[in-house]
Amino acid sequence: MKKSDFKNVLSKNLSEYNEIDISLSVEIIQKIIVDSLKKRKRIEIRGFGSFSIRDRKSIRARNPKSGESIELPKRSIPYFRASKLLKQRVNQNVLKY
Repeated sequence: MKKSDFKNVLSKNLSEYNEIDISLSVEIIQKIIVDSLKKRKRIEIRGFGSFSIRDRKSIRARNPKSGESIELPKRSIPYFRASKLLKQRVNQNVLKY
């Protein structure tokens, strides 16, 4: 699902709000999540999951095209961990053998 699809689903389910309000709400939520992660704050949405930052140390890698060895710097990546409830809801229609 793309961001535009998400906005369309919200518009259908929240018909009392206009598209501008829904688009603005989606943008604000995304901005809050990004800004919190930049500040290295953990975000927990009960029943959905949590977002956090994980650090990766610098590594020596090889350019597959030229074979040249390069040093990749230390970096931070966003990490999402689904809640137990989300996992149960996703898997409740899965057939178990």
